[in-house]
Amino acid sequence: MTPAMKTALAWMREHGGDAAVAKTRAGGRVYLAQGESGPFMPTTANNLIEAGIAEYVRDPKGQITRFRLIH
Repeated sequence: MTPAMKTALAWMREHGGDAAVAKTRAGGRVYLAQGESGPFMPTTANNLIEAGIAEYVRDPKGQITRFRLIH
């Protein structure tokens, strides 16, 4: 696990394991939980998903709305 993944995992655990995903004006993603913005990039979130630690939740239209830990 990379240092970035460890930081993101710790932040997610400290913030309830679930975050809203908001798009920025530039088209990127921001992770929001308990009034704070997550200190990690979408690439790190994708790495956590690939490791089987987290997942994206999509709405019925297929839009990503949440990012949450699954372990």
